[in-house]
Amino acid sequence: MNKQKKEERRIKIQTIIKTFVILILAYITAIGAFLCFFPENENRVVRATAEIIPYPSAFSSSIFITTERLQDQLAGAKKFYESQDFSKMGLRVDFGTTDGQKRLFIKEKNILNKLIDDAIIEKEARRKGIVISKELLDQEVDRKMKEYGTQDYLKNNLEKLYGWSVDDFKKNIVKPDLYQEKVFADIQKNDTSFEEARKKINQAKNDLEKDLSFSDTAKKYSQGESAKNGGALGWFSANQMLPEVASAIFNLEKGEQSEIIESSIGFHIVLVEDKKNQDEQDLLKISQIFVPTKTFAQWLLDAKKDYRIFIPIGKFSWNNETKQVEFRDKSLREYENDLLENPINDPSIIF
Repeated sequence: MNKQKKEERRIKIQTIIKTFVILILAYITAIGAFLCFFPENENRVVRATAEIIPYPSAFSSSIFITTERLQDQLAGAKKFYESQDFSKMGLRVDFGTTDGQKRLFIKEKNILNKLIDDAIIEKEARRKGIVISKELLDQEVDRKMKEYGTQDYLKNNLEKLYGWSVDDFKKNIVKPDLYQEKVFADIQKNDTSFEEARKKINQAKNDLEKDLSFSDTAKKYSQGESAKNGGALGWFSANQMLPEVASAIFNLEKGEQSEIIESSIGFHIVLVEDKKNQDEQDLLKISQIFVPTKTFAQWLLDAKKDYRIFIPIGKFSWNNETKQVEFRDKSLREYENDLLENPINDPSIIF
């Protein structure tokens, strides 16, 4: 009899445990489904659960981005736009309207794309043996603090503009930027296409030193539409040029040519054909020999081809051709395209 009671008690306890586990799993599943279709919901219970359980907003076999991370960054972006007085610039932000909610969806989509890009860059960096140490991260934060003024100034502005701490700043801005910088430096050093481009621009420089005309050298080595015109580009102000090019040539005299300039898109040799000041603005008439290199965006697009991304959030899907998050709803895609063509003075779309 005692043995039978013990067995009944054991079965009862097992049943209670199984029921409890099923209820917990059902709760987790229900919250997960709710987050998929209403990820921006501010319900305290939902948000508290999401903080404990890392629900995915995007994932693959090797990267995982939580819904909480996405919503934290979206909240920071929303706070930034709503805390600014854009009226002095003739701009406005209002996320409270129906259109405003759609614009916030666009911002959320862009943030998710950035989070996926950052995760892939970090994953590829680690494959290359690149790891950002805590010491290097702290050094970069210290450098940026000096750049912005004082530590207190940066802390206060992070809190005021984004609701961020310095640790949030490290995680969301400094660390991803460092990984991108280190990865691109590695690509420039080890990618064979960069070596071929360097060789070609050096050959162009050698020909110029042998007194081959700039026009003929451009036709021989330069790539792009201007090559057939002997590299002639026309008149430009400094703000119409790549920063690396502008800083290298605006101190040159008429008839002088630059050394080899390396920019984010390739190698340049620039000839200053003429100079003038028009409407209180300095202008240069230039020709260039241009040899392109693989940009970071091109490298990243190639890298993303090795990742199969899943987006469980209801309103988004992954476009396997463009390698970007997009709206499932066709009307939202059309709304976004129309808005990009006519941003209606909304800074959340312009920048």
